[in-house]
Amino acid sequence: MPRLNRNALVVGAGIGGLSAALTLATNGWKVDVAEIKEENFTVGVGINHPANALRALQRLGVYDEVAAAGYHYQGIRRFGAGGRLIEEFRPTDPPDVPFQISMTRADLHAILTKAVTDRGVKLRLATTWTDFTDGPDGVTVELSDGSRNRYDIMVGADGIRSPLRTRLFPGNDPVATGYACWRLAVRRQPDMVLSEYWNSGQAKATVLHLNAETMYLLVVEAGSWSHIPERSAMSRMLVDRLRPMGGLIAYVRDTIRPDSDIHWAVLEEVFLPSPWFKGHVVLIGDAAHAVTPHLAQGAGMAMEDAIVLAETLDGAEVPQALETFMARRYERVKYVQDQAHAILVNEMEPDPQAKAAFAAALGARQQEITARLSVPA
Repeated sequence: MPRLNRNALVVGAGIGGLSAALTLATNGWKVDVAEIKEENFTVGVGINHPANALRALQRLGVYDEVAAAGYHYQGIRRFGAGGRLIEEFRPTDPPDVPFQISMTRADLHAILTKAVTDRGVKLRLATTWTDFTDGPDGVTVELSDGSRNRYDIMVGADGIRSPLRTRLFPGNDPVATGYACWRLAVRRQPDMVLSEYWNSGQAKATVLHLNAETMYLLVVEAGSWSHIPERSAMSRMLVDRLRPMGGLIAYVRDTIRPDSDIHWAVLEEVFLPSPWFKGHVVLIGDAAHAVTPHLAQGAGMAMEDAIVLAETLDGAEVPQALETFMARRYERVKYVQDQAHAILVNEMEPDPQAKAAFAAALGARQQEITARLSVPA
């Protein structure tokens, strides 16, 4: 039988790391979180929680706080080139949770941080691992603050550029998709209820509501790290991309100023083969399986990882638990990655016939995805 009073080191205090710390601590583990940043903050603008992610938030015990802080999705209008309205979709909520809730990343980070702190998790800022040695009974970790500690498990939630992944599985670097994404938060007006999606042929833009005051713009276009926009030119470049579009997109465009807080990054994926662990060290979230944002599943998959990891560790030795963890997670995550990638490629498809053929089957595809992910993780 596993011994009592087990302890864990979680590397990274993002969504996956905080979720792992929270659910392990809830299950009786003593948890340290090593976060390399000197201050406890998150990077990014907004985040969407579809129904399966909301169920994960329920299991983490923070759903009520998320529901209070976020925006309950009301639907979306989709526009094609030239501003033609293609579709207006208003969802039917599942019986247990809303169809989707969106929120700022800062609010989610604050909610999860409070939850782990309330559970007695030790958050060690400006700290990361410098070396570790895996043994038959656990992993001994040397930390950048000079300490050396033994843990029953080391959980790598250190993001898409995970140094821990490089150490464990060299050569599995992020893969560029050939596309990049612009992101910007702007003020929302009370009469703005539905989200909007516009496709100009060269770029696609979406506006989502994050809370009562804030909206979130995402623009996807072809892009690579070899052509990073100059910070001083970002506002002009983003305005140019939005010129063919109307509605909420035009509203956002007209708010952009030279000092607007615009984020730009290449969309990348991580395809780490199974298993995501060696010995007593396991990777979760973007460190193991970064996904494009086209199903809004990055955070949901990370939170599910954390929950399943804690469940499989309950009453089991670590090596056996990690085998069970992989059996429950790999195919589900791979399915999400493949579906999200297919939608990205089609959104940027230059051939109208190929684009239309994919779009015609998109409704059935979305229903299949929703049904697959409604099964508990």
